[in-house]
Amino acid sequence: MLHTVLASLGLAVCIVLAVHMALPSRLRRRVDAAMARLGDWLQAQVDRAIGWRRRQRQTRAAALEADRVIRRARESAQNSRTDGEWDGNVYRPKSFEKPKKPH
Repeated sequence: MLHTVLASLGLAVCIVLAVHMALPSRLRRRVDAAMARLGDWLQAQVDRAIGWRRRQRQTRAAALEADRVIRRARESAQNSRTDGEWDGNVYRPKSFEKPKKPH
């Protein structure tokens, strides 16, 4: 059974290739371009179907790492300096504020 199926597939490929070679060059280029577009579309569909889980996992890992880094920076800034304030995830130390010079 398997041998018959493989032989049939091999014969079908040979017939398709023979018909392709018999086509005029202009039509052959059009067929090749259409097959390339179809191949690109199929590859994009497979990548999208398989890759969404990986992208979701990477996004979640990146968000967790960003939260960890922000928390670590906030804790180290609060432990080392108490002369600043937090604006969201941005620490602004008072030492950055320069006194205004009179003109």
